[in-house]
Amino acid sequence: MITEKGKLIIGVEHEGKTHREFELRPQLVSDSVETLESKYADRAKNNDSFFGLCLLAKQIAKLGDIPKPAITPDLLMTLTEIDFRAISEAREALESRLRTFRGEKEESKKADTRAA
Repeated sequence: MITEKGKLIIGVEHEGKTHREFELRPQLVSDSVETLESKYADRAKNNDSFFGLCLLAKQIAKLGDIPKPAITPDLLMTLTEIDFRAISEAREALESRLRTFRGEKEESKKADTRAA
């Protein structure tokens, strides 16, 4: 699976340590379903920004040494705007790479089929 790595400028504090390095994976349909079945469902249904934050929490594969279950919307609410922008830019880069990767792969299959 394609991922995108990056580094927060300020970082997020967890258990007395500042964490900066992160890795994002592509957003999946299951992220939306799980969010709407989670303890955050009511708030996510009524607030698009919070719903997006819930999806982002699921999309973050790694954030420093923070255990994955601790990467929650509540934790992400403590990010500075500059760090949130860094993650957003990484998310856009990942989506672009994923589209390109899928497109190149499909074109390659078509070319192989035509050559045969």
